[in-house]
Amino acid sequence: MKRASVSALILRSIVLLAFTFNLAFAQKITTFDVPSGIGTTPTGISLAGQATGYYGDTSLGAVRGFVRNANGTILSFDAPGSTYTVPMGISPVGQIVGFYQLTSNTGTLQLGFVRNLNGTVTSFSVPGETLTSPQGINLWGEVVGYWVDTIGISHGFVRAVNGTVTTFDGSSEVPLGTIDLAVNIFGESTGFYDDENGIQHGFLRQSNGTMTTIDVSNSPGTAPVGINIFGQVAGSYEDASYASHGFLRQPDGTIITFDVESATETSPTAINDRGQITGHYTAANSQVEGFVREANGKIKTFSVPSSSGTFPAAISALGEVTGVYLDSNGDQHGFVTSPF
Repeated sequence: MKRASVSALILRSIVLLAFTFNLAFAQKITTFDVPSGIGTTPTGISLAGQATGYYGDTSLGAVRGFVRNANGTILSFDAPGSTYTVPMGISPVGQIVGFYQLTSNTGTLQLGFVRNLNGTVTSFSVPGETLTSPQGINLWGEVVGYWVDTIGISHGFVRAVNGTVTTFDGSSEVPLGTIDLAVNIFGESTGFYDDENGIQHGFLRQSNGTMTTIDVSNSPGTAPVGINIFGQVAGSYEDASYASHGFLRQPDGTIITFDVESATETSPTAINDRGQITGHYTAANSQVEGFVREANGKIKTFSVPSSSGTFPAAISALGEVTGVYLDSNGDQHGFVTSPF
């Protein structure tokens, strides 16, 4: 089936689901904490509304992963033998990807993991390397992320469904670090790299390895954070004063820049298959709040009531947003919204 027909079929299903869901529920914000945990930090949300992330378990002295189901039930989990498990993303169907650490007399080893739908955890690493950091996973289970070499330089990687790991850099010229963050169902991934002059560039990597550089004009730093089924890439860029602003790159290469009205900084964190972009912005009073930019360019802002900061991390295909908020004491908690 051609890409266009696959895209149209999936989008049609998403729109129908979202329309039905919105008929039944008014938009609201639900806050949550993992029971007996501290620092609840959601990082991703699935099509079914499952939020994943990590938290501190003070009774065990551990950092653990969690899954919060749409009905509010929460399950904690760990990678085998580890007291430090950090989920970074979740696929539309609920596979979770992240990293964990193992400590021995010879040092600390950081491995990647995929938590499967049945709860089993599969470990992996870039062959021969000691620090692997998966960041994103698509519908089929392809994983992207980065690894760090012995001199501290990061490189991108893609792990195929069969477990094969391919490493790459953002440029053939002396790149000083490459971070791959997100991947769509066609195996297209996006992230950023630093060149030999310390300038940060975005990239779009095709499934065949072809690389395209993404730069917002006259910016000293361009940082994509997400890509959707249509190849739209969202992220942030810096101006001459190093303040951050949002951008959306269309599949034809056109770049649209945007800001939340009256914001001093705008920082997108994710994009979904409906073209909705979420992130946070800094208001004129220095308060940090969340936003969702619709596909038509309209922006809606929101914040968790009585919070001192709202930081969206991810948005599902239905428009549900999850992330972190800070209470009046500066303590960290999770939240999830109904669909925008």
